[in-house]
Amino acid sequence: MKPLTSPPPKTVSVVMPCYNGMPYLAKALETAVHQTHRAIEIIVVDDGSTDRSDLCVQEYARAHPDAGIKLIQQENQGEPAARNAGIAVSTGHWVASLDTDDWWEPKKLEKQLAVAGRSGASCVLVHTGIIRHFPDGRYEVADSSGPSRRVGWCTEALLEPAHISHPSIMVRRDILDQIKSYDETFKQACDIDLYFRLSVMGTFAFVEEPMVHYRYHVAQMSEDRFDQIQYHFRAINKFIKHHPQQVDKIGIRQFHDAMAELTVVKLESYYWRRRLADFRKLLAYANQHGLDNPQIDVWRKRGRWPNWSIYIKDCLCKRSHCL
Repeated sequence: MKPLTSPPPKTVSVVMPCYNGMPYLAKALETAVHQTHRAIEIIVVDDGSTDRSDLCVQEYARAHPDAGIKLIQQENQGEPAARNAGIAVSTGHWVASLDTDDWWEPKKLEKQLAVAGRSGASCVLVHTGIIRHFPDGRYEVADSSGPSRRVGWCTEALLEPAHISHPSIMVRRDILDQIKSYDETFKQACDIDLYFRLSVMGTFAFVEEPMVHYRYHVAQMSEDRFDQIQYHFRAINKFIKHHPQQVDKIGIRQFHDAMAELTVVKLESYYWRRRLADFRKLLAYANQHGLDNPQIDVWRKRGRWPNWSIYIKDCLCKRSHCL
């Protein structure tokens, strides 16, 4: 690892991967353009969209000729490949990620750069607080005082179940080059893998104010599949394999305990939402990889119940409620 020198200059490239982003794309672009600290370019990577997202970007670029909006079009290759395509042509000293269905507060980049400057040469990533927006119109400000806060040398903190909001991050471009950006073999959790690798390169900083509006969709909220947590575990195991000194410093038990804790969180979620196929896949994964704690044992007992008995219980509960 090369020693970090002085903080980089304050030029920022915005990279937006886009796949069928038409319903929300214009709003995301609007908030990227109208930052109090102006990005030198906004790079939209159209990853094989079929809804003519490209026309929306081209129209917006014509309406804002001085905004530095650039469009890259490619066949569908997935999120990490789209992000890498944008990073590869970026020219800023920092790269800020924005998803097409989210939007920013006007001072996001300004506040991130200020925090980065105060954090010094070791800072490689700055993230922010977020506001979550739900399909029914509800919204909530995420707690920025607990696990979602990642500051300093934070590999161990990344093991906690809560994680950094991806559309909030701003990362040093030179460090992305060193670690070869996103691992394109990660079809899920490519951000988790990136954070772990960045955490050994330098420190993280945090803007406590909610600078990002994160939008949940009905389809998105139902896509919490087993393969997502499988890729999350893969990111942790990849880090264990490639950074033995860091693992020895933290303790391998910490990594195993973190995976067991995350398993419990997901088992509970899958079971009560009756995602029983994913529930059973995750139990099998935990058994195969020796993930263990007392709470997993509780779910193992429930896993012995056949699906039909669980659904009968649901029917009886509904009937009792109706009576």
